[in-house]
Amino acid sequence: MYDILIIGAGPAGSNLARLLSSDNSNHYKVGLVDKRRLDQPVDPHRRKACGGLLSPDAQKMLAKLNLNIPSDILENPQIFKVRTIDFDNSLERYYQRYYYNLDREKFDRYLFSLIPDHIDKHVGDVVSSIHVKDDHWEVHLNQGKTILRAQFLVAADGANSLVRRTVLSEYAKPEKYISIQKWYPIASTTPYYTGIFDSTITDYYSWTIQKGNQLILGTALPLNGPHADTPKERLQKFELLREKTANYLGVSLETPFTTEGAFIERSTSVRQLRFASRLNLSSGGKLSMALLGEAAGATSPTSAEGFSYALDTSLKLYESLKQGLEFAELRYDLSCDHIRRNIFLKNLKSPAMYSKNIRNLVMKSGIGSLKDLSFEPTFE
Repeated sequence: MYDILIIGAGPAGSNLARLLSSDNSNHYKVGLVDKRRLDQPVDPHRRKACGGLLSPDAQKMLAKLNLNIPSDILENPQIFKVRTIDFDNSLERYYQRYYYNLDREKFDRYLFSLIPDHIDKHVGDVVSSIHVKDDHWEVHLNQGKTILRAQFLVAADGANSLVRRTVLSEYAKPEKYISIQKWYPIASTTPYYTGIFDSTITDYYSWTIQKGNQLILGTALPLNGPHADTPKERLQKFELLREKTANYLGVSLETPFTTEGAFIERSTSVRQLRFASRLNLSSGGKLSMALLGEAAGATSPTSAEGFSYALDTSLKLYESLKQGLEFAELRYDLSCDHIRRNIFLKNLKSPAMYSKNIRNLVMKSGIGSLKDLSFEPTFE
C-alpha cells in the first residue's frame, strides 16, 4: 500500500516525486507510474509531442525550484523573439520574448533522473483502470496484471487524463484539441518562434519551431464544439497550413522525418479547472486525490503553455502534503487560487489574439512589437 501514488512522470509528476523524496519528516511511501521507459533510451513511439519551449514563467519556476537546464538538453537556435503571422489580415509582427529551446524528451528524462531510488518507479506500465476499494485507491496496470493500492492518488497524466475521465467525469471539461506536428529537414536558420493565425485552419493557432537542422510545423485543431472536424478534414487543413507556411517563409516542407500527435486542453472558464477532489465512501470515510498541470486543466488558454503550471502545481501539492495527508487536497486546492486568477486574466485577453477584427487593430497599432517593448508581448 502506497501513501501517495503518482500517475504520470512528466514534469509535474517527476518534480512532485523528487520533492517528496527530499522530505524526511513524513516518511511517505511513494509510487510513480508512467507508460514510457524513462530509465531507457528514447522510444520514438512513446515521445511526447511538444514544441519544447520553456517560457519566462516556466524559467521562473525552475529558478524557484533551484533546477538548472543541462546544456545537452538545449537545442539550437535559442529563441529571443516571436514572429507572428496573421493570414486572416495579411499582417506580420515581431515580439521580443526569450524561450529555452530544448529537447522535451531529454528534459523529462532529466527530471526523472533526479528522483532517488527509494521512490518506487513503475515505468513501461500502462494504467488500464482506476477503482475505489473500501478505504483506498486501486490502480490496475497492464490490463490488471499488476494492481497498486494507495491512500492518496495524484493525477499527473496530461491533458487526456485517464484519472480525471474516470473519477471526475461529471465535472465541466476544458475544450479539447489535437496537436499535430511534423518535423521537416531545413538548411537555413529561423531564430524565432512563429505563431500563425488562420481561421480557415483552426480557431486556435499554429506554429513553427526549429530544432537543429529540423523545423517543426504544428497546429492545434478542435476535437469538439462547433469548429470540430473529421479526421480527413484535419489532414486537409494541415496540408493547407503546410502549403501556406512553406510559401510564406520560403522554405521547403515536402517530406517530413516524423509525424506526432498529442491532446491539448484549453480552459476557457475557471469552472473547467479541477485541482482536487474528496470522495465520500459508503463506509463514511473520505478518499482524496489531487490533479497537477494539464490533468487539472491548467494550461494557458492563449498559448497552450503548460510547463509553468506543471511545476507550480507540483510544488503547491508538495507544500500541502508536508503538513500531512489529512486535508492535503483541500489545502492544495486553496493554494491554486492564483492559477485560477491567472487563467481567468488570460481568457480576458484572448479576444485580442483570437478575434480576427480585434487582432487586426492590435497588430496594426504595433503595440508590443519590437518597436515598443513597454507592453507585454502577445505570446506567453
